Amino acid sequence: MRRETDRDKLIDLEPLVPRVLAVRTIPRVDDQLAAEWKLPDGLRAVGMLTCSSDDALYVALDEGTKAAPVQVVYARSFYAGSSYPSGPLSGEAIGMYAGRDPDEIAAALQACLRSLAEDAWFYAADARKQLAFFPHVVRSTGSYLSRLAGIAAGAPMAYLIAPPLESMIGLDAALKAAPVRLAKWFGPPSETNYGGGYLVGELPACEAAALAFAAAVVDVSRAPTDAHRAARAAGESLGARPRGPAGAGRFKVLATGERLSEKPEHLTHLRDDESLVGKDHPRLLLRGKLDTLQGLLLDAQCAADADEARGLVGELGEALELARALVGAEVTDQPLAPWKLGGLDPAELRYASHHTHELFGVPFMFPSVRQGPVVAKLYTARAYCREAELALYGAFPGEAERPDLKLALNRLSSALYLMTVKYLAGRFGGHDRQHMGPVKGWKPPKDPSKLRPQK
Repeated sequence: MRRETDRDKLIDLEPLVPRVLAVRTIPRVDDQLAAEWKLPDGLRAVGMLTCSSDDALYVALDEGTKAAPVQVVYARSFYAGSSYPSGPLSGEAIGMYAGRDPDEIAAALQACLRSLAEDAWFYAADARKQLAFFPHVVRSTGSYLSRLAGIAAGAPMAYLIAPPLESMIGLDAALKAAPVRLAKWFGPPSETNYGGGYLVGELPACEAAALAFAAAVVDVSRAPTDAHRAARAAGESLGARPRGPAGAGRFKVLATGERLSEKPEHLTHLRDDESLVGKDHPRLLLRGKLDTLQGLLLDAQCAADADEARGLVGELGEALELARALVGAEVTDQPLAPWKLGGLDPAELRYASHHTHELFGVPFMFPSVRQGPVVAKLYTARAYCREAELALYGAFPGEAERPDLKLALNRLSSALYLMTVKYLAGRFGGHDRQHMGPVKGWKPPKDPSKLRPQK
């Protein structure tokens, strides 16, 4: 049974274990080749190998430099990757050590092979194992990777590689998730058409960066052409990666089906523990606007109460109850119960809001300062009701999605306009005032039949 590695503690995705294809040692290299290979003085023993994964090999080569006083003198990726090798033993990359004697080379090769077998792995971001990426953390770099990254030997490093777009999205997520520095960027396309980079910092920061990189890559793989899906700054749409067997954990991320033992701060409940979503989810935006709408309705109700407009206080109370019912129906995914406002059903509200002159003696008007704070607060609540309606369409964009909520919010704005008209017409009592506001371009219809509501 394979032992648990540090990588297992960071990520729980299907590993793509690299294959070593060929290994050989040359006890002493010919001097002409030593010159061409630019071997350092005194290092004439070499060991070389080919592998099916280039970045996995480079990490494993670095492990060999910690096991013996050797140098990595040659490490290159082949063009087009392992899917198009030049031969059955070519793979995707070749690496070479140089040392003083074959024993040093043997020790380095042994450490390199062990790393490839147990730790230096690519992972599959999709169920078909077609999108491979490398979210690897080197806890302590050897002489090879530390030289490439420009850091001290022994310092940790996040080695992050993915396909072109995924690598760019993932690196942005990683850099925003933790206090790490981009030591080197590999802009796609490389020889194998991948991209990525070296991120350096404290070990916990490197691990957090690798985690965010992985989450962002997986997010792209699961909705690659969703133009409305923003790139998450730290893979927030996935939250923390699952740790443990599938199905473990109290909480479930709605978008991915992943289960978590703890609820991350950047996720919240859409309905229950089985439906965690990011806090930028369109339905949460809608709920925030409905909460604000309730506050504005209450504010208008307080102003009406102070003005002793008792009837308006009652109708605003009905509006407040409808707003609360809207929230309940949206959260529970239940249909909205039948409702009326001011004794009018949805069709009657629409009719009345279009015929205020005939019904209440107030033509289409624009609120003005002369009409006082009650009208100003009613107007603000109505305007915000329309804003909440737009958020509702953003949360449920389909024509057939939640028509009950859409109708209710639309008619609630009509009802608030009617309350304003009736207040100005003196139907609610309250302090006497000059009610008529500015009139602009409105005339009653000549055809009396148009005054009847259309059911």
